[in-house]
Amino acid sequence: MSINPLQQMHDQAEAAFLPYGSDLQIVESYGEVEAEYAAIRKGAALMDAPHRSVVVLTGKDRLSFLHNKVTNDTLKLTAGQGCYAYLLNLKGRITMDMNILQAEDATLVELDARLTPEFLRIMEKYIFTEDVRLLNASQQLGRLSLMGPKALALLQAVVDASIESLQEPFQHVRRTIGRATATIFRQDLAGEEEYELIVPRDQLVTIWQILHAAGEGHDDPAGEISMRPVGWSAFNTARIEAGTPLYGIDITDHYLPMETGPWYARAVSVTKGCYLGQEIVARMHAHNTVARLLVGLRIEGTKLPLAGTEIFDGAQQVGIVTSSCMSPMLGDVPIAMGYVKKAYSAAGKTVDVLAEGSRAKAVVSELPLWKK
Repeated sequence: MSINPLQQMHDQAEAAFLPYGSDLQIVESYGEVEAEYAAIRKGAALMDAPHRSVVVLTGKDRLSFLHNKVTNDTLKLTAGQGCYAYLLNLKGRITMDMNILQAEDATLVELDARLTPEFLRIMEKYIFTEDVRLLNASQQLGRLSLMGPKALALLQAVVDASIESLQEPFQHVRRTIGRATATIFRQDLAGEEEYELIVPRDQLVTIWQILHAAGEGHDDPAGEISMRPVGWSAFNTARIEAGTPLYGIDITDHYLPMETGPWYARAVSVTKGCYLGQEIVARMHAHNTVARLLVGLRIEGTKLPLAGTEIFDGAQQVGIVTSSCMSPMLGDVPIAMGYVKKAYSAAGKTVDVLAEGSRAKAVVSELPLWKK
């Protein structure tokens, strides 16, 4: 297991950690989850993201090669553009998701670090005569996330040129921070402006310090939150409110693309040609047949159903909860995401969930559960 360059700084801040896979840990919090959440909603929140990894593709055939493997249209991407996509197995089930960023001289595939070895194995298996080269850049590149309504102003203060062009998901630019060149792309997972930074791993500490210094310099006279580091707990609450499913939690290889609700359109091009698992996707799309859908749930009362909790209509199980939290933006009420049978997926439908040992009523809601 490689040592996180930011580990010492996290330890000095007395961070608590969560295991992430078999050989990685991420910050759970720095001891003040409510303040960290407030930074996401009111200021700027900086999150270390060692659980994310980057694979670099080069060669003139790289976009067409990816186009024939993943669910979205990569052929249309020009430099500075990107997209979100699934990789499916031959049964059409989702084996992983990824962000694809097209640059002038390379294509970056940003994905869960736990899935990187399998992604490389699958891609290399399908390279025959194509001019494509793959590099696992896990040891060369690190990841940071900066989110919140003040994130743009803070980031703009430390980069060498404007980033105001980053208005849409996956738009990206290369900018200098200190002595490092970073790829910055837009991805609003928590319901706020969010800027993802791909930076040289040996510059992670310096960039972290530069962003901290800029945040301290942007404290406003009213004493409102400016910038602070945040951990997984605060981010997880914010992303559930924003209706953002995560692979390995809300999306797994049990599910088909069309079952992922609003993220189906984000991940899948229904006009492109063949790719792994495409026949299953095309058949379901043509007949509009789906057995279950990812939805939001608003739970009555104060008890919180945990991930894995069954959803019922009377004695019949009709779904399962995948994520849940107490929502500060909705008045500290319990909310969740989960899959329900299609007949129960309409907004306003009432179901039951098991919450802390007893049944509670839940109302099916469209995603996101909260929106600015």
